[in-house]
Amino acid sequence: MSSSDNDEPKVVEISDDEMECEGVVEVNNEQSDEAKMREFAEITATDEIMAQSILQDVGWDLKRALDVFFGSDAFKETRNEAVMGPSSSAGFELSLMSWNIDGLDGRSLATRMKAVATIVKKVNPDILFLQEVVDRDLEPIDKLQSLYKIYYSNKGCQYYTAILVSKMFEVEKHDVVHFQNSGMYRTLQIVEGSIGGMKVFLVNTHLESMRDHRAQRMAQFSFCMDRCAEIIANNPGCFLFFGGDLNLRDEEISSIPDGVLDAWVSAGCDTKTKWTWDTYKNDNKQGFNGAKMRFDRIYWHGPFNQVHFSLEGRQRIRSCLCFPSDHWAINATFSAV
Repeated sequence: MSSSDNDEPKVVEISDDEMECEGVVEVNNEQSDEAKMREFAEITATDEIMAQSILQDVGWDLKRALDVFFGSDAFKETRNEAVMGPSSSAGFELSLMSWNIDGLDGRSLATRMKAVATIVKKVNPDILFLQEVVDRDLEPIDKLQSLYKIYYSNKGCQYYTAILVSKMFEVEKHDVVHFQNSGMYRTLQIVEGSIGGMKVFLVNTHLESMRDHRAQRMAQFSFCMDRCAEIIANNPGCFLFFGGDLNLRDEEISSIPDGVLDAWVSAGCDTKTKWTWDTYKNDNKQGFNGAKMRFDRIYWHGPFNQVHFSLEGRQRIRSCLCFPSDHWAINATFSAV
């Protein structure tokens, strides 16, 4: 199947100075953002966590960030309405990224995990769902604690999931439900909390793999949807995000509660962002040539009226000539305008 050059995965060149993080994308931009964080913290006598939370709200414009901190009324009013307004979600924006990082494949794992961490820092989502996390070479993910609060499902198991949330997210509860019908250590991970006074539920999972396990996977998906419906019913007006590596085929989907929507569909069903496991373009896995599936999905519930959807992690790592994972990451930005 042919595609335009613009859709092809890119090979990323890395300078010697960038080899420490094994090279992926726009390192200079990332360093610039870090420099702004350090400068903001120095000027305001705060820390880089405060710097990051304000800078990202104003598009990493240092002058505007300083205006916000030092009390510019115009910027205070804008930020309060956009992020903290308790009476309306108008102006509220939230981004969520989900990625199966393929920790079970030991090939170039340390390099790939450094690439994953670098891409996460570049994309800078508010919330991150990870699947197939492993203890080995976990350090680059653990180091994201400088930017996120990290919650692992069943760390120490052969592999597991993780939910990472911005420091602005107030976490109230973290639960892990083990699927009773799983032979693959699969779980449902739930974080309950709030952002700017708005109740938010984050539900991350990795459903049973392979076509032969269709019955278990469908039962797991139905269980997840039932749990989402229960959360929504018991928490009127809440935001809910459910997703992960669902391993679903379209014909396996059923029982989606009213008001729960597919982010890719909400964003317009762009065929360029449909396939999250695409062996036409990603050759990390040999023996699966010619297969492409929409395994990775995000479902959502809340008063948003605009969704933007993209694929991340499509840059080949020069030093090992592979991609960070055999899955593309999915990234959805939800806005109430």
